[in-house]
Amino acid sequence: MSSTGFAFADPKPDPDNFDTFNPQDVFADSKVPVPPPVVEKIPPPTRSPLTMTLDQVIGAGVTTQSQDSGQLVFHSAGDTGGVKAPSHQFAVGDAMIADLAGKDFSSGRPAFLYHLGDVVYFFGQEQYYFDQFYDPYRDYDAPIFAIPGNHDAVTSPQIPVKYSLEPFVDNFCTPKPVKNANAQGAARTTMTQPAVYFMLDAPFAKFIGLYSNAGETAGVISGGNAGTDQLAFLTAQLKAAAQQRKSGDMHALILAVHHPPFTGSSGHYPSPAMLAQIDAQCQAAGVWPDLVLSGHAHLYERYTRIMKADGRQIPYVVSGNGGYLGLAGFRKGKNGAPAKTGIAGNDGKGNTLTLEAYNDSTFGYLRITVNAAAIAVESVGVNETTKKTSSLDSFTLDLTKHVVTDGVNLKAGATLATAKTKSKTKAKARAKTPKRKKAGRR
Repeated sequence: MSSTGFAFADPKPDPDNFDTFNPQDVFADSKVPVPPPVVEKIPPPTRSPLTMTLDQVIGAGVTTQSQDSGQLVFHSAGDTGGVKAPSHQFAVGDAMIADLAGKDFSSGRPAFLYHLGDVVYFFGQEQYYFDQFYDPYRDYDAPIFAIPGNHDAVTSPQIPVKYSLEPFVDNFCTPKPVKNANAQGAARTTMTQPAVYFMLDAPFAKFIGLYSNAGETAGVISGGNAGTDQLAFLTAQLKAAAQQRKSGDMHALILAVHHPPFTGSSGHYPSPAMLAQIDAQCQAAGVWPDLVLSGHAHLYERYTRIMKADGRQIPYVVSGNGGYLGLAGFRKGKNGAPAKTGIAGNDGKGNTLTLEAYNDSTFGYLRITVNAAAIAVESVGVNETTKKTSSLDSFTLDLTKHVVTDGVNLKAGATLATAKTKSKTKAKARAKTPKRKKAGRR
């Protein structure tokens, strides 16, 4: 356990044992009927202020090490819950765990995992947090922060809860780090986020995390049953960021929201109304996010949005291939033709929007590096048979020029793990992870 009271990885690593899981638990609540979509009330914060710092979790000394290294590296992934087929989630989790091994911050060790939502399928029930969260990441020796996805909300009347996000709050928004009974034998303690929407302050970057509610189609961050508190929070954080930049604080600003503003997924939809609310607050505050991260659509996608007002380029990344069994195909064109990348279009508001890259056949995660000059993002694919990783896509955002370029070009000298093996392959073959037998811990 750390000096801050948090515990992350188990003391001794052990092999995957998902093949010993109770089949009833593996299929979770698959038989529960899906209720009609509704906008859920957003639960109130568990504490104030709605901000937290990385050093509150890993300690000031460790955070200083990250600062002194000249960069912040972190993982990000969404839609990880391994319902029905745990092997995909475990393969991705194992790859991220391997990426921590033998590294310190100066050599590119990721400081944490920022989860983009849909931690537990299908209704976020607390009893499935062991199978779909604590066990797959039992050897991940770093903090895990998260925003909730639509499947993290308990929306079925057949499942008794006080409010829809009660299980998520019990595991990610406790007043202090505690051992949740549903973690069973895993050492990891709960996270202490102040609310289901919050700001995380880390070296070189600030993260605004939003809850886009429980709908399967479009995301909702404010209005109606969702209330207006979250929008007021977003407004306050953007104004604070604008003021900090005027004072010389040039932290990168990263916005995370589960439902993607843009997607070409064959099974999901973009959220233009949600984006309009975010845009309005950014325009009013005079500051825009440098990077937008989302999940929900079960594939990898990258878009570049060029703002007509000042020409800045904002990358929008969808990383919904974190382990949920149903990878979504990208919508086909006329006569079934695959989508073409690199062709400029329009976002419906006069800004240029370009699909830069996508992969709809490979599970994986993001490895993101931020320094004072740039943000580099790599989409890492995981081969479930060989356990090897490869780079599906990578790009760099220059934080001064606000221009996106393919590949990695971090001026402070940081490198990505697999950038030199960059590949935009869209191979359709996908093998399952072979099961590894061991005595169960359950």
